[in-house]
Parts: sequence; structure tokens; C-alpha cells
Amino acid sequence: MALFRSRDDTMLVSLTKGVRLTLPADPGPDRMLDACRQYRPAAKPHRKNPGTIYADGNHFCLHPATAISPEMGMRAGLPADITCAFFVDWDGAEWGKSQQERRQLNREYVDTSKYLLGGLAARFGGLWYPHPEEVTQPLRVCIFTVREVDAAGLLGMASRYAPGLALGDPRPDNVITLLGDGAPAQVRYWPPRPAVMPKSALALGPGAPEVLDPSWTFEDTPLITVDAGQAAEGADAAVARAVGTMGLGLAAETGGVCVDIFGFKVRDPADLVIRAG
Repeated sequence: MALFRSRDDTMLVSLTKGVRLTLPADPGPDRMLDACRQYRPAAKPHRKNPGTIYADGNHFCLHPATAISPEMGMRAGLPADITCAFFVDWDGAEWGKSQQERRQLNREYVDTSKYLLGGLAARFGGLWYPHPEEVTQPLRVCIFTVREVDAAGLLGMASRYAPGLALGDPRPDNVITLLGDGAPAQVRYWPPRPAVMPKSALALGPGAPEVLDPSWTFEDTPLITVDAGQAAEGADAAVARAVGTMGLGLAAETGGVCVDIFGFKVRDPADLVIRAG
């Protein structure tokens, strides 16, 4: 029995069991860094390793693309169009830490991977692992804004993108609900400090999105949510783009920021298309 795995065997394990991002093509370091900054504006190139990115601006390293041969792709069960993989590590975060602290850091590393790699996969048409639970829930965008709106104002704005929406029943916490049978299926406006649910319970991704204006107080910031009515992963591409179009439109009209389920800032409706697999 061989004492050491071959390079191919190690690659196969990484592609089937490891934390990874796989894409149809390498977008290049500049586009990858730009995409990472839609998740963490502090993302920056590695000081010593060209092409490696500190994706959180600190310890979370996204390494340059590794080519995947057609043969390796077949062995790993990957779609035929996947040509490269990106792997990550937690550079220097564990130095001087106790065993308990290292376990906690490992949990944070895996949790960050779920969202960071998911957002990158959506933007570049790829696949990733591990997945956050949000991908099994309805596809949603969150529009954080400093503008307060009433029911008529929300319906007027949203109807420009989905004419079939109608007002739902009034709620005692002043949350406004619009319902429809198309895409999007539901729009809600959450005023500052809603009585029944804090904004932190609605935020998608790990905590308050860092792409927000730092002058905004998170819990006091009005929020609009737009739901597709389909699970996020594998949602119909046209539905996903419709949700993204409305989200970006509402953000533009209210001076807000549109954020996806991974905590990334949305800049194009196609950012909402999440490939199944």
C-alpha cells in the first residue's frame, strides 16, 4: 500500500470532500478581487503571494486558480464545463491559539466559506462547497435604505417591476407586505426597529453586511426584502433576474444597498442566479 497519496488523489479528495469553489473559467485576479470586495470591502491582495487574496481583509485566503483536467473532472463528478478550482485557508489565524480557540476559528472558517464561495460561484457561474442553509430557502434580496416609505409608496415603486403585486393585511408592527403570484412573489418593508423581529434576524450571510454605509446603524436602518417564491439554489434564472432587477431598482429609488443571500452587494440581476449542483 502506498504511504503517500499521489497528487491526483489529493486533488480528487479536495474536489469531492474539501472546501472549494469550482468555475467554468478563471476570471483573473482583478475580477476576483473586485467580486470579493462586494462581500468585504477590505479584501486585498496577499502581501507575498501573487494572485492570492485576503478575502476578508485579514486571514481568510483565497488562492489562485488550479486547473482541472477533463479526466480529473470526470473522476470528481463535475460538470463538463468546469475547468478550474479555487481553494482557501485560514492564514495565520491559529497562531498562538489554544485548542478550544482553534476549534472555534475552524467553525468560523467553514461558515465564512459557505457565504464567500457561494457569492463568488453565483457571480462566475460555478459551484462551491459547503453550502449555507439559506440556499434551501426562498431566494431573497435585502435592500437596506435610509428612506422610510408607506404602503402606497412601496406598492407604487414595486409595481413598476411586478404589476401583479397587491397589499397584504396590515400588521401591528407596521411591516408592509406586498403579495403576488409571479416573480417576485413577496415584498416586505421593515421599518426601523420593528417590534417583532430585529434586523439581525433578517440579515442574510454571516451577520450585518459589511457592504453597508458604515454611518448607518444596522438595527435602525429600514429594510425591504424581495422574495422569489423559489428555493435559492437552482431557482429559475428568469425569476432570479426579476428579483435582482426589482432589488436594484428599489435600492436606486430609495438610496439603498441591495444585498444577496450570501451578504454580497448586488450589482447585476445575474448575481442572483445560483447554479444547482
